[in-house]
Amino acid sequence: MSKVKNLAGSHCNSGTRRSHKIAFVTESSTSRIPPPWRLRGSGYVFLFTFEPWFLRNGGFLPPELTGEHFEAQLGVLMLVDYRKSPAGPYRELLFAVGRNLRWRRHLFSITRICVSTEASAFSGRENWAIPKQTAEFEVIRESDSERVIVQRDRLAEVDLTVAPGRGLPIPALGFLSPPSWRTIVQFRDGQALETRLSGWGMVRSAKLLDFRSLPKAFPDVNEGKLVGGFFIKDFRMRLPAPESP
Repeated sequence: MSKVKNLAGSHCNSGTRRSHKIAFVTESSTSRIPPPWRLRGSGYVFLFTFEPWFLRNGGFLPPELTGEHFEAQLGVLMLVDYRKSPAGPYRELLFAVGRNLRWRRHLFSITRICVSTEASAFSGRENWAIPKQTAEFEVIRESDSERVIVQRDRLAEVDLTVAPGRGLPIPALGFLSPPSWRTIVQFRDGQALETRLSGWGMVRSAKLLDFRSLPKAFPDVNEGKLVGGFFIKDFRMRLPAPESP
């Protein structure tokens, strides 16, 4: 990943590409925007399996999930473009770890996440204990793919290229999936906070064409096995207030 630091400017002036930067927006007096949030946008979801040792050492686990008892194997990489939200439009890149529980249940915890606005970051931390950090997103669009470079403090931490797959999109309703698969569990002061998502959108397959990251900044998903990728277009999602289990 040593080359990624200089990649941000290497393709910006190409006549065959469209590039724009989304610098993170800071506000001198950011206020918490309370839930529920209703969001609209499009995004990519990639599901991986990992060896538990990698997630314990490179998954940025919170203290509540660390230790030899942690046996998770699932990981999710998401790249989302929220066009509408109570905090305004913003970009997001996240990694979540899925814990394997009995009876095929899985609970996901977001362990690393970057967003392009301070309004989203502040409210995400305050409302749901999601560890959001602000970053600059550079988006380079080509005819059939999208490259996104995520930078913090002028250093490119993640550089990935994604593309929708072939085939017709199909409608997908979030409430048809098992509740545990759409529940995120975050932690604040040792207390678990569970948030159950709901929504719908048009889904088709997706490809992760390239991924590079600084291991000290974001999990290297190349250490895992890609199980599947999905592009969800024009989704609507509801993010309610969290509950204590």
